[in-house]
Amino acid sequence: MLATTFDPALLSFSGHETFILRSHWLKKAYDLLRTQPDLFFLEDAFVRLGVGKNMAHSIRYWGRVCHVFERSEDGASYRPTWLGDALLADDQGWDPFLVTPTSRWLLHWQICAGSAAVFTWFFTFNMLRRGEFSSSQLAQQVSHVLAQIGAKVPSAATLGRDIDCMLRCYVRPSATLRGAPLEESLQCPLHDLELIQILPGQGTYRLAGGAHADLPDQLVALAAWFQARHLGRATLAFNDLAYAERSPGRVFRLDEDSLLTRLLHMEQITQGQATFSESGGIRQLAWRNLEDAAYPRELLQAAFAQERHYV
Repeated sequence: MLATTFDPALLSFSGHETFILRSHWLKKAYDLLRTQPDLFFLEDAFVRLGVGKNMAHSIRYWGRVCHVFERSEDGASYRPTWLGDALLADDQGWDPFLVTPTSRWLLHWQICAGSAAVFTWFFTFNMLRRGEFSSSQLAQQVSHVLAQIGAKVPSAATLGRDIDCMLRCYVRPSATLRGAPLEESLQCPLHDLELIQILPGQGTYRLAGGAHADLPDQLVALAAWFQARHLGRATLAFNDLAYAERSPGRVFRLDEDSLLTRLLHMEQITQGQATFSESGGIRQLAWRNLEDAAYPRELLQAAFAQERHYV
């Protein structure tokens, strides 16, 4: 459960400076870091990035939780990750400007599948018990879980700002807050996923499940592979894949029928690395190898190659 998933001391509810993720930020920071590894330690980092000081801190935060760059071992610089290079490089990058559905779903998964620095996102998509919620209900549930595991409960104001930022990542400002910056409605890649919808006149939200036709099968396989790896089990039952934390069903909000349809083709999707079986009422997915560190890259490369094919 949660107590063994996260170190309570590492849970964070700030860092984004209340600014939502903006796709051009990741590319801009990535390009600068390639030649200026100490970018985020420079007094004029915000000038080089062309943003305000707090926005520069937010860019650093989002780059880390999206896993496109990371802090070096000596703590004195940042560097692109293999994913940052594969995704954002000008020459061979899969999608440098993050315009494809694959990029949007990938960023969502990176954020929501298990980083302690974005615990509100993780909780909402992995642990929230009901599909409908208000901001205050979500705050109460998060606080309750934190108290249960002995983690420090943030102030109501801090948690409220964190929840507000999470909601604005998925719900366009015109539907949430009058006077919100127009640029936010245009620049967050997570808006187009429509995973959180506001219920008109009620002040509440709902998580939107469904088939999500633009979600690549390879990302479903990727989530299932990492879930099995996290649990240390090569074989996962269908219920685990549909409802457990870090599962493709939970993180991507796939309904049972849609998830099952994808799992039935998993052997073809993974080129034989995974097999889905159904016998005696037992449905499960079995992986051949959870140790191949290069395999996630293969799945992602196939997903983005499919995007280029359709273009």
